[in-house]
Amino acid sequence: MFILHEIVTKSEWIIAVLALYVVAWTRFNSPPTNRSGTTFALFFLGVVFYYALIVSLWVLVMIGLVQGSIGFDWMGKAITTVNPEAKTQLAQYAPIVAALIIVVASQFRQVARIDTAARTFCVKLAAIPREADRLGSELAQGADFEPTDRLRSQVAKIISENIGPQALNFSRDGSVAARFTRAVALYSLFVGPRNEGMAPEFAANSYSRSAYARIMQLGETISGRADARYEELMHTGLAYFTSPQPTRELREALNCSITEVSNLTCSLMARFVLFCERTHNGRLQRLASLGFDARPTPSFGPDQWATTIVLVILLSVCMMLFMPGTRRLDIGKVLTIAITFGVSIGFAVLGAIVVAQRFIERREGDRLGFPPIAELMLAALIVSGLSIALRIGIPLVPALLQGQGFQDVLNQFVDRLPGVITPLACTISLGLLCCYLGTVEWRWYRVLALGALGNGLALIGTGWLVGSMIDPSVLAQFYVHPENAIVTIALSTGLTGFVVGAMVLAVFNKSQRIRKDCARRAAEKPLANVVFREAPSLAVELDASSQPKSEAAHDFGSYARADVVRLEGLYVCFRPAFSAADSINAYLVQIHWDEAEGCLTFEERERVDAGHTQKGRVYIPDGRPFMSFVTVERGAIRVIMVSRPESNEPARGLIMTLASPGGAHFTPASAPIVLRRMADRAPQLGFVHPGTSDYDDYRQELEMVTPMFGCFAAAPRASATAQAAPDGPSAHLVVVR
Repeated sequence: MFILHEIVTKSEWIIAVLALYVVAWTRFNSPPTNRSGTTFALFFLGVVFYYALIVSLWVLVMIGLVQGSIGFDWMGKAITTVNPEAKTQLAQYAPIVAALIIVVASQFRQVARIDTAARTFCVKLAAIPREADRLGSELAQGADFEPTDRLRSQVAKIISENIGPQALNFSRDGSVAARFTRAVALYSLFVGPRNEGMAPEFAANSYSRSAYARIMQLGETISGRADARYEELMHTGLAYFTSPQPTRELREALNCSITEVSNLTCSLMARFVLFCERTHNGRLQRLASLGFDARPTPSFGPDQWATTIVLVILLSVCMMLFMPGTRRLDIGKVLTIAITFGVSIGFAVLGAIVVAQRFIERREGDRLGFPPIAELMLAALIVSGLSIALRIGIPLVPALLQGQGFQDVLNQFVDRLPGVITPLACTISLGLLCCYLGTVEWRWYRVLALGALGNGLALIGTGWLVGSMIDPSVLAQFYVHPENAIVTIALSTGLTGFVVGAMVLAVFNKSQRIRKDCARRAAEKPLANVVFREAPSLAVELDASSQPKSEAAHDFGSYARADVVRLEGLYVCFRPAFSAADSINAYLVQIHWDEAEGCLTFEERERVDAGHTQKGRVYIPDGRPFMSFVTVERGAIRVIMVSRPESNEPARGLIMTLASPGGAHFTPASAPIVLRRMADRAPQLGFVHPGTSDYDDYRQELEMVTPMFGCFAAAPRASATAQAAPDGPSAHLVVVR
């Protein structure tokens, strides 16, 4: 009972350590694509480093609480008049309080940024792939897609009613109409149901519907962008397919829209598939339910892995109970030893399969590649560590229930420590066999026989080594004749290796051969005339969308929404009118955060010249006191660069646009401009002329633009003119020539 007493006594430390590990696991595994396609070794490597960073911070916070002047120190002094032991009692809870401080502090924006940077560093350190990006790109660019009959009729109705039958083509000939129809079908399949408030047809059960809702919530920004690009696709498709001779620019614009809609939609599909399924076969089945040509292949999955463990446990039990020369043992002890050995061999099989799959993917078609010794040794060491934990943990449970001490379990582990060599050797043996026999085109019984023979011989030698290293007094506990125990251990271990090798190699070889055949067939019939574009990296955007804050893209300035929320609102914007020298053009500008664009956007309202109303995005460079309102439309660009408004100060700057003062030809024009937040009083809008109520106020604000918030440079004058000119400028503003 000593161990239970120690656990209760140190519960505050144990609870804090376990809670921090749960926090580290949850954060590191968010979004779930962090684990997709990742070996257990790489994932746990990243988790361990991330957990180490959290523990280091936890220790520092604890030191500050116990020893610092801002921690329990002042609380203890305040209570010592009542209870002198209060400080000591409070210090006992420092581990739990420090853990709570770390968890709560991560909700603050600045701390969350540091935490995100640390997590990103650990993800890169563990070399975790972005499986969602890879799968989304494959689905968008190369995977065959066959819509269901219901989806076909829906897409046919959409395209026929909005564009025409000439844009409808469900074949896979790579034509513009075929790719356009495919993009519309993908959008209608996955994103369309969300907009219509309907359950998608591929979500056949509550789990799939819940996963779909979760993914659409995480990818709200991506789905919003898909909606916007889908509208552009339909407009561009209408112009292209109804034009008798579409131009090259129109064709390129349509190809770009098709690519963007396909990439955005397929990225959400990939996230949905990875969120629902953990295994490769499960993902293939899920893709097949979506309409993609993905046939599941036989693989050494969880079912085969569990079968291997159960089979090894049954073999171990039978050999310990019925093999000649063994002593009669208690059934509980037999089960404990068998379960420990069976799960250890299961870890060895898992490590070998993972290393072999990576080796085959890297060395596709090269059967003489150098063996992956480093990866196999790493996997074997990890398997050995897990085996050690099992050999201590599994016997510890019945020992505690029976009232035995921890010391007895530890002594038994030390006596049988050489047994850890068996799963280590099994990992290396199976890994090498799977690497070099995994893709050979032999009959199944040849692969089975060679795998069984190779792994059986390897474990016979391992069993001989283990039996030689174990003390004879320990062997006497299990065998009637300890002097013959080495042969018995070698034969029993070899029999286990024989069975495991046959089972693993047969299934693994079949799965790899089918995978190669599928890849070969896909390569032999690529899509024709398809212009592939590089798919955007969407995993980072999906990561950001799962956070409570939003952040603009790098091109917009990478500003967080929380930093620019004060800029949102309604402004009155005024500048000199280009058509009349004494008039001022005033209108409203609404600034707000656009979830679909992922940045601040602006929209002009109540302009007298309504035909020139503009809307666009807001660019805010980091470290500079200005921001830009940019409109891009059909090659025409208009820029307003103003200062960032501070407290009651308006935003002042310059506008660069096109003007047609003569009414016939456009010419570049620039002028001072001011944006002032709307107050309680309604401002005067439209063309404001001299003598009206707000004219002098607007004019004074515009005169303050130069030279502090903007300047106009004129062309150099002739020397004689320059000498006759006065010393100072004759006007505040000079038109650029």
